Amino acid sequence: MDSRHGADLASAARHLADQCRDALRSGPGLSDTTGIRAAMDCVQALLLQLEPTAFVQQLADQSQLLACVQWLGEFQVLAYLPLEEDDGLPIKDVAELADVPEAQLCRIVRLTAMGGFLREPQAGFMAHTALSASFVRRPAQLDAAMFLAETVAPCVLHMAAVSRRPLAERLAVDWGSKRVQRLWPSFLGALGGGDDDSPILAQVDWASLARDGALSPPSVVVVVDDGPGGSPLSRSAGGPPRGLPVAAAVHALAKSHPTLRFVVQTDAAAPPSAAAATGHDDDDYHHHNLSLCQRAHGTPQTVADAAIYLVRLAATAPVPVRPRIAAELRAHLPVLQAQRGALLILTLPLLPEPGVVSRQTEQLARLRDLSRLQLVGSGLLTLQQLVDLVDGIQDGDGGLVVVKQLHAPNSAFVGLGVRYQPLLPLTG
Repeated sequence: MDSRHGADLASAARHLADQCRDALRSGPGLSDTTGIRAAMDCVQALLLQLEPTAFVQQLADQSQLLACVQWLGEFQVLAYLPLEEDDGLPIKDVAELADVPEAQLCRIVRLTAMGGFLREPQAGFMAHTALSASFVRRPAQLDAAMFLAETVAPCVLHMAAVSRRPLAERLAVDWGSKRVQRLWPSFLGALGGGDDDSPILAQVDWASLARDGALSPPSVVVVVDDGPGGSPLSRSAGGPPRGLPVAAAVHALAKSHPTLRFVVQTDAAAPPSAAAATGHDDDDYHHHNLSLCQRAHGTPQTVADAAIYLVRLAATAPVPVRPRIAAELRAHLPVLQAQRGALLILTLPLLPEPGVVSRQTEQLARLRDLSRLQLVGSGLLTLQQLVDLVDGIQDGDGGLVVVKQLHAPNSAFVGLGVRYQPLLPLTG
């Protein structure tokens, strides 16, 4: 080991120790875990530089661990184990319950136990760990792992073969499958790809907008683009509509600002009415100053007098991002041209530039980007690509321009404030 590499490793190890001590003093919390994981990743990366063979071993270990988790999920083995039983159950009994070979189950238990997933409290017995039990308590985690094994892994391993045939990447995934549609959001959620743009919406001066419209309630149009065949609308009693990426945030805004009128638009490919999706009356979906309506993607905006148009493509939409955004921007060009004071706010997760966010946030964003590229055929946009896309939406008299950027701390989500700007007259 050369002196520089040794110094880097020692420094990384000290940083990891500091993170652990700080977490111990402050108590459990997500931020503590994030810091420790980042420090561990740094130490591990330096160790792999010393022993490249360990990198291959790590790849093999993770591949087999994924296969084992899929196998356990496929045969519902995890569900047969008591969540709170320290002594566990005999492997033979579990094998009989799940109708799987005992010898194979024994091998899988011993391999996964070395990774902290399941444990063998005594020879011939198996039991949950906190990690494996969480896959029973929170089914979305198992859904994410199943999607990774069933859909992502087979597709990404053909990345080299399809590099010269980009369309083959998207065609390799059956997006019409109900199972794929159900598991895909869980997979993205596990990669930090949720649709929470609340930190972006919180930066908008809603109170000022309400004051300006004291005589006539201003409208806020929320355009929700879930992609083709978007999620059906449903609602819990007294709560916000589910199945809409920004539903909870918009519902909270509507309650906080009763003098504003919020109109949530969904693609016409969704069910023709909320009642069709749930059996409830449409009146249930018109909560005071919040209403739902449908508008086909890319068609001209039908609400011509809104003060704000909030447009976003859901992170879970399995469609190329650029054409969907461009179509919505063009659809709003006429109303923004007619109303120079109207503001369009475009929010979506982007691919951050190196060093702009934390290492872990960037790593998750790059995982989502490459996964979308392999599965959908189109990755995430960078901030500059998005700005250039907005600037390219024009008519004969002017075009759209970015007037404001909204950023959330350590987040890949970005909001752009967009207005219509007429062409400057030629002088001289």
